[in-house]
Amino acid sequence: MKDLATFQDAFQRAVIDGDEDVLPDIAENAKEDRRVLLGVYRNAYVLRLIEFLANDYDKLHGVLGDDRFDEMARAYVKAYPSHSRNARWFGLKLPEFLKETQPYSAEPLLADMAGIERALADVFDAEDAPVLSLEDLTAIAPDDWPGLTFSPHPATRRLDITTNADEIWRALHNAKEPPEPEKPDEPRRVIAYRDDGMATFRVMAADEAMMWDEAANGVTFSVLCEMVAMFAGEDEAPARAAGYLQGWLGSGMLANS
Repeated sequence: MKDLATFQDAFQRAVIDGDEDVLPDIAENAKEDRRVLLGVYRNAYVLRLIEFLANDYDKLHGVLGDDRFDEMARAYVKAYPSHSRNARWFGLKLPEFLKETQPYSAEPLLADMAGIERALADVFDAEDAPVLSLEDLTAIAPDDWPGLTFSPHPATRRLDITTNADEIWRALHNAKEPPEPEKPDEPRRVIAYRDDGMATFRVMAADEAMMWDEAANGVTFSVLCEMVAMFAGEDEAPARAAGYLQGWLGSGMLANS
């Protein structure tokens, strides 16, 4: 008989990796042999991981239904075994899995739904960094505004989706009948952020999303205005860019760093 630590390590490998070196050390009983008993633990472990996924991706669960979600989750467990003691990180790669793995990759709605839910979870768990406010900007001299740069708050996530997953997510969230899946001509530009401690998201206009992405790359405010002018024209660009900036400040989407 192995010592306790060695047995525990071998049993963990048996449950997670399918290693059966531990079988001789599992006591049989009058009803079942050791292989069946080990299978009970393996199945319970997988069911627990599926439960974690269902909690983290409940709207995706709603789209797939119980049977398809169970099938998908088992495939994900096999492709991405858990290597962390924290269940929060187990489903981290599910959006990528759905985007890259057949038959799920043939339904882009699934990866989009998972991407939204992943972003919301990340935003909810993000650190409570200081938020840049409108009052902070009023102290800046007008001559310094052209060179201003802005940093996204840690509790923000930007993603593009290729379907109307945002509309379907909201319908399910509000217990309404979701619309049929559609694939718009252009990607929908989504920003997830924290509003009064709650994770939420909205769809950005194309020029706002471009402005946000470039601001995140350190582009100055004057250049951002020039880029917005490609959408709105030179006369309207400053006011339009200032309006987007004011919205970000009001939603706590920028960091005071």
